[in-house]
Amino acid sequence: MSSTAFQFDDSQQYQLDAISSVVDLLDGQPKDAEQFKTTLRGKLAVPASGDDGQAAFEFSEDELAQEVGAVGNSLVLDENTVLANLQRVQDRNGLEVLPQLRTETLDFDIEMETGTGKTYVYLRTIFELADKYNFTKFVILVPSVAIREGVSASIRQMRKHFEDLYKKRGITFDSMVYSGKSAEEVQSFATSTNVQIMIMTIDSVRGNSNTRIIHQNRDKLNGLKPIDYLRATHPVVIMDEPQNMESLLSKSAVSELEPVLTLRYSATHKTLRNVVYRLDPVDAHDLGLVKQIVVADVQQLGADATPYVKLVEVRNDKGWGARLELSCRKADGSLERRIVTVKPNQELSDPRITDNPAYEGWRVMSEMNISFGGVPGNIELNMHGVLSEGETIGASTGAIYKEMIRETIREHLRKETQLRSKGIKVLSLFFIDKVENFLGDGTNNNDANGQFVQWFDEVFREERARSATWQELLPQDPSELRRGYFSVLKGKKGAADTFQDTTGKTKDDDDAYQLIMQQKERLLSEEEPVRFIFSHSALREGWDNPNVFQICTLREIGKDTERRQTLGRGLRLPVARSADGYVRVADPGIATLTVISNESYKRFADELQKDYKEAGVEIGRVRRAEFSKIPLRDDSGILTDAVFGYERSVAVWNHLQAKGFIDDGVVTPKFQPNQLGFTLDLPKEFDPYERDIAELIGRANIGKYVKQASKREPRKLNKQLFSNPEFEQFWETITQRTTYRVNVDRKKLIDSTVDAMRAAPTIDPLRIQVTRAGVKVLRGGAKGMELGSRSAELRGSYDLPNIIGELQEATSLTRHTIVDILLKSGRLEEFIQNPNDFITMAKRIMQTELAKIVVDGVQYQKINGSIYELRQLLKDGEDEKDRFLDQMYKLEHAEKSDFDYVIYESEPERQFAELLDGREDIKFFMKLPNKFKIDTPVGPYNPDWAIVKQEDGEERVYMIRETKSTDDESKRRPSENAKIKAATQHFKAIGVEDYAVSVPGSWKV
Repeated sequence: MSSTAFQFDDSQQYQLDAISSVVDLLDGQPKDAEQFKTTLRGKLAVPASGDDGQAAFEFSEDELAQEVGAVGNSLVLDENTVLANLQRVQDRNGLEVLPQLRTETLDFDIEMETGTGKTYVYLRTIFELADKYNFTKFVILVPSVAIREGVSASIRQMRKHFEDLYKKRGITFDSMVYSGKSAEEVQSFATSTNVQIMIMTIDSVRGNSNTRIIHQNRDKLNGLKPIDYLRATHPVVIMDEPQNMESLLSKSAVSELEPVLTLRYSATHKTLRNVVYRLDPVDAHDLGLVKQIVVADVQQLGADATPYVKLVEVRNDKGWGARLELSCRKADGSLERRIVTVKPNQELSDPRITDNPAYEGWRVMSEMNISFGGVPGNIELNMHGVLSEGETIGASTGAIYKEMIRETIREHLRKETQLRSKGIKVLSLFFIDKVENFLGDGTNNNDANGQFVQWFDEVFREERARSATWQELLPQDPSELRRGYFSVLKGKKGAADTFQDTTGKTKDDDDAYQLIMQQKERLLSEEEPVRFIFSHSALREGWDNPNVFQICTLREIGKDTERRQTLGRGLRLPVARSADGYVRVADPGIATLTVISNESYKRFADELQKDYKEAGVEIGRVRRAEFSKIPLRDDSGILTDAVFGYERSVAVWNHLQAKGFIDDGVVTPKFQPNQLGFTLDLPKEFDPYERDIAELIGRANIGKYVKQASKREPRKLNKQLFSNPEFEQFWETITQRTTYRVNVDRKKLIDSTVDAMRAAPTIDPLRIQVTRAGVKVLRGGAKGMELGSRSAELRGSYDLPNIIGELQEATSLTRHTIVDILLKSGRLEEFIQNPNDFITMAKRIMQTELAKIVVDGVQYQKINGSIYELRQLLKDGEDEKDRFLDQMYKLEHAEKSDFDYVIYESEPERQFAELLDGREDIKFFMKLPNKFKIDTPVGPYNPDWAIVKQEDGEERVYMIRETKSTDDESKRRPSENAKIKAATQHFKAIGVEDYAVSVPGSWKV
């Protein structure tokens, strides 16, 4: 029986990087810093007047009438230390390093593309801050009920996951959704000693005592306001989608919470503050963290492909004018048809008329005729000709929409065929212009009979009838497979509830969003027949479903950002149902999102690119920070752990711009890296990195991120190959299992680690900032003012952590070895001054040096079994997946491989496939699938190619090849070299002696 729980991966590096980027901002904050405690004490005396005119309490320690304790967060680092930490984090993440904080308070931005697990990241950051610094109070601020519901649902889904990770560290937690109806819950939040997470909408805080309960004195809270209890804890405030909380009132509301620090998580920040981590759409795509975008366009072609124009009436009241129904842009950017009056020679795209670029160049000519003697009036359009009253052009929208529905259903059925056996339920999402087009004369899902419903039911039956497989997969009546999620207008006095049109930004939308969010798990279950979802305006942040594979927009796309918003509803990687629950599926052949659009692929891609650019994202362009994560080399040319950083990247960008290889980030025809003798003519300091830089420039193409559906091509499996005894023997040989053991030279490890620790930068001593403040307790709440501050070193004022235990857990080295390394490093004084930073440095260096030595001492031994059974290879090959022509090389001799196309990921791989295809002595070759993995001390390794070569006319040689851009080990990452060394020993152990690295100009075959 499969589980319906979601499974979460706790080891995704990009998420760990985002979490550590925040945690490391507070490096040097001792875990055992004195626990901050605010005690509000007061005794009602003769009313005195406060600064704001409110009656005040006289502060008294001796005569207690009441006592309320709040356990809160305490930050003891001074601003300079936090700034230094921020600069280190920004440098390692390839971000612009700020000379000073951009804000007076500790506000930090974390930018993560939609669908990459932003909620998981900030929730886990909570537990890491609790574990490392003993912070316990966290407030999650969200802009809407939809996001609040989504966050609350995420915590429920992830509770067991986080408990498994952190309960063993002594961390427990409670979470709650703040409501004015139960405002007294803030008391338990403030006084509890375990981790407390409160989710609030900004509207619940924004306002004053006349409009919000949180600002009102409550008898059950000893006469204080709920917000007094929150501010007394100095919570860590986490803002989800902060770009929707940028008004002055919202900013004021956040400051009233008096947060110890504020963390802002979004894919599209409107205002940049102190950025600590960035994972933009380009990064997310390159790392395979979101679905591949595919565009299927359904267009009207020929002379009738015109914008919509209907002539209602010709008038000559106060001068000639034509009343036309046109598609006009509204203030929010969306389009609606309106009747407007147009004067002769006015351009229809004029902002005063339609503000719609679709009408660019269209004008009403000067000759107009009013109706007379039964003959209708008419006008002449310069781009069309004569149009009479009551006539319409460009009105074949209905036919286009029907074909878009058909294309969506075809895509859905194709995906359903691919994925049903894998436990992946396929969903399709339609965004429509009016609820009426779904409901028709009906009032709900059961009796809906609108135009879209009629077309859907008709087309679905037609398409399903084309295949017996489709009939078997989805035998239900179409009405059982579709569902509309709209805002509900409550009926009066017993009348039936009805659906209504909304903008997507009103309180009336909340019920629709809550419904679809609460039914997220149900929608993923095969027991729920619904697969096709119709929605009117569910485009706000907070709504998505991982298994949306098709999105169809049955309306004119209005504001530019709507393309990106639309994509965001389906970018998240899909999930498959397994025995352990729902697990993410990152296979690029499965994880695709097809957008069915009524505009061309080129226009969609161009407009999407503009949308991203306006949001500050250079997709399909060379970004200024493009080269910031290239690993640096030392003086001898060996790769180091350090990276280029932002400043070097900008210097390279400026050089490329000056030399004409790019134009404002767009790659120019001058960039021809495959031409003989081509060079970027880089300055001498960047010359060793030309290959890395050229490779990154080559990726800057919008076509890499948005694919055209017509360029999709299925690969044909060479089934005859699997019944060939020679292939069976070959496969059995190269897939033999091994086990390995490692012999480590202790002296060599100690010496290299000590050398690296001595060369590491000096660690600054820990400092504390001490602030003196006065507290006055008023009826309106507690108020304080700063009286002075100073900073001092914390040396010797805290308990030192168990450094041996922590390093032993991180490295598995013996206590004896660790002690020897620490003593010989001569740096234990720095451990006493700043234990957390010292342990972090020692841990990193020990792990790095251990990894280098481990590979040299590895020994493999053959054991029984196969790493990839032949029958599984055949089964996987028969599964159809989405592949695109720009990723594949078509073989001239398809009989020599397992497919007629070879998938490649780099130019050297394409060249190698072409070489093998044309060589007569190569009898067989294949690109090894991702499942072909061997174990190494530095992680699993997937070699590139398996080859059978014939020598001297008879002997067959089995070869394994790894394609790289260079044969120079110093120009490859240490982890790559380590895996290659280990693989050499593995293949020797199973009798495959011919393993080598192939590079252009030295293919070694």
